[in-house]
Amino acid sequence: MRFYFAPMEGITLHPFRQIHHEFFPGITKYFTPFLVANQTCTFKRKEIRDILPENNRGLSLVPQILGNKAEEVWWALRELQSYGYQELNLNLGCPSPTVTSRGKGAGFLADPDRLDAFLDSIFEKRDRETGEGIEPFLLSVKTRIGIEDGREAAALLSVYNRYPIHELIVHPRFKKQLYKGTPDLDVFQMFYEESRNPVCYNGDIRTAEDQDELLKRFPKLEAVMIGRGLVRDPSLVRQLQGNEGADLLLLRKYHDALAAGYRECFADDLHVIGKMKEIWYYMEDRVPHEEKDMKKLHKARNMAQYEAAAAKLFGTGQ
Repeated sequence: MRFYFAPMEGITLHPFRQIHHEFFPGITKYFTPFLVANQTCTFKRKEIRDILPENNRGLSLVPQILGNKAEEVWWALRELQSYGYQELNLNLGCPSPTVTSRGKGAGFLADPDRLDAFLDSIFEKRDRETGEGIEPFLLSVKTRIGIEDGREAAALLSVYNRYPIHELIVHPRFKKQLYKGTPDLDVFQMFYEESRNPVCYNGDIRTAEDQDELLKRFPKLEAVMIGRGLVRDPSLVRQLQGNEGADLLLLRKYHDALAAGYRECFADDLHVIGKMKEIWYYMEDRVPHEEKDMKKLHKARNMAQYEAAAAKLFGTGQ
C-alpha cells in the first residue's frame, strides 16, 4: 500500500512536512497545497519557498496546481518541472466557494466538455514537446466525483479515461458536500472498476479499522491519500502498517518540534500560534484534557501563553 499525505491549505506547508517526515517516516508522497496558475505566469514568493527542493529534503514531494486555462497551467507545469519535479498534480477537488465560483478546483467539474478540451491541450503539448526531445512529466489528477449527485460521475470518468493520467486520486464526495456527509463508495466503485488509469482513494481514513473496511470492498486498491486523519494523528500511517501509534510523550516531542519549525519559518509569533491552533483543531481529541485548558490555548496571544497552555494540555504544566 502506498500512503500519500493530502494537501491541506495553510497546514501542510514545508515546515510541517519536514517535521512530520522526521518523526513519522512512511509516507510515500507528500502533496503541496495548491499553487495558483494565473495570467501573470508567476508564483508568489511563499509558493516558491514552499516547493524549493532545499526545503523538502529527504521526502518525495508532488506540487499541486490550481487552474482552468490550459496556457496558464502549462506554464505552471513547466516552471515546476524546472525545479526538478517530474510528477505534478492537478487540483480538481477543492470545494471552497472562493475557488469553485471561478470555475476552478471542483468547480471545473461542472463542464466536462471544457475539462476534456483542457486536458486534450495539456497532453497534446506534452506529447509534442516530448517528441522534440524535451523531458516529459507525469500528471496526476485529484478529483471529486461531481457537483451534486452521482449521475455526473460517469461523464467525468469518461473524460479521464481518454488521457494517460499517471494516477487518478478520487475523493468520492460532491462539491456541494464540502467535507460533510460520507464518501459515496458506490460511485468510487465505478472509478475503481472502470478507470483506465491507476486509482487512489481519498476520504475519511482515520483509523486502521477504516482502512480494513475499505480494503474488504476494494481489495486491489494500492494507494490511499489521507489528510485530516494524519493531522489528527500524525502516527496514523504507522498504525496502518501494523505498528503502534504515538504515545503522549512522542506526540509532545512532535508538537514542540513543529512549533520550533514554524518559528524558524515565520518571524511573527502570532502567525506561528495561528498555525499551531489549526493543528490543535484536528488534534485536540488525541490529548486527554479539560475543556478550560483547551480554551486557554485558543485564547493565547503570545508564545509564552501558548507554550504554558500546551504544556498544561500535555500534562507537564504547573
